[in-house]
Amino acid sequence: MIEPLVGQRQRNETAKAVQGCNDYLRMGPGRSLAALHRCYLEIPENAQPTRSYDTIRTWSERYEWAERAEAYDMQLEQQKNQRRDEIMASGLALAHERVEKLKWLAAFLEEQIQEQGEDGVYHNVWLPDVKQIGSGEYAERVDIERFNAALISEYRAALDDLAKETGGRIHKQELSGDKESPVLIHVIGGIDLADV
Repeated sequence: MIEPLVGQRQRNETAKAVQGCNDYLRMGPGRSLAALHRCYLEIPENAQPTRSYDTIRTWSERYEWAERAEAYDMQLEQQKNQRRDEIMASGLALAHERVEKLKWLAAFLEEQIQEQGEDGVYHNVWLPDVKQIGSGEYAERVDIERFNAALISEYRAALDDLAKETGGRIHKQELSGDKESPVLIHVIGGIDLADV
């Protein structure tokens, strides 16, 4: 048996009336009886509870659809807020969890940077590469080493993200002095550059 999405089935409320109410509620905050009626007119005969606007209006008044819609919308909003609170109270939504991940990433990248081969060369910092000099039959292959700027850039980005998460790099500007002669002061990481 079909049950209302909100509240209890009322006395003499038919299954068709309940379906009409549920369809109305599912339309969301922009719902209207006229819009529900238009939807029902587009559905094949007997696949909807009614094709009569007067019947929809009567059900709406008799079975308090407006009150049910308010309760339904409030229930959905509470569910959304509860889900949001659950998400924001765990995992990477928490600053200390993000800091932990960033610390791991920074440590991993640092290990990659400092990794040395048997010859003592930082082989992740200086990557082997090949260039060609000349063309055709006079072309020569030249082995070179290329600086791994991407690895260093990622390491610096991880450190920058860590600083931002922990408040280590606060960039702001403040005005000091009076209205006639204001002084612009740049504050970086809590250091007043006007004093340096």
